[in-house]
Amino acid sequence: KFPAQEQTTVVESIEVNVGRTGAVTPWALMQPVQVGGGTVTNVTLHNRDEIARLGVRPGDRVVIQRAGDVIPQVVENLTRDEAREPYSFPDHCPVCGSEAVAAEGEVDVRCTGGLVCRAQAFERLRHFASRAALDIEGLGEKTIAEFLDLGWLANGPADIFRLHRHRADLIGREGWQDKSVDNLLANIEAHRRPDAARLLFGLGIRHVGAVTARDLLKHFATLPALRQAAEAARAGDGDSAQEMLAIDGVGPVVVEAL
Repeated sequence: KFPAQEQTTVVESIEVNVGRTGAVTPWALMQPVQVGGGTVTNVTLHNRDEIARLGVRPGDRVVIQRAGDVIPQVVENLTRDEAREPYSFPDHCPVCGSEAVAAEGEVDVRCTGGLVCRAQAFERLRHFASRAALDIEGLGEKTIAEFLDLGWLANGPADIFRLHRHRADLIGREGWQDKSVDNLLANIEAHRRPDAARLLFGLGIRHVGAVTARDLLKHFATLPALRQAAEAARAGDGDSAQEMLAIDGVGPVVVEAL
């Protein structure tokens, strides 16, 4: 293994992103510096606790590390003893304004806005259409953002399969012609009956990754059967909960998420 490469730079600002599950993830904009063969300007700060542990604030001089292709991260704050206001982690979502809180026992602060939050709505749709999920060609980030702004995807992934209703409105918009519109709609139509495990993964349920989705469908065979078991478990049916817990890799956290 190659030793991690380190460089010193200055934090220009601390920003946050809101992800698919509402996690508010901080990152730092740095003065550009060469590390590991590339120019680094953005560095992950992981979470609120990591910022507090490092005492990172805008203006601090820090040591950043990059080993191989790993995302650069701050390993030491060289100016944490300088008199400056500490960074205040947001308690409301910067996108939708909803309260942002950390659940008991969790490190991540999450936006509570759900699909009301445009950032979460966008990330969930992007995940649903991604190659690892339904793999809908032509439904990329730019297109999803455009359709969200038009209000055509306001109800989540199900609205993808209603986009054919907007064909006439879409034709003639900048960048869209009859052929490109019909190609997109044909790609969507071809995924109307997707592989069940891909669809389950595409829904973006917390703690249900691609492997867990496959294992669940190996046992339950169909999504309606899985849904019935999950709803029964939520209603207090211990046998249904135990049936899910018996699947390798499925624990109480996954059952609760389902």
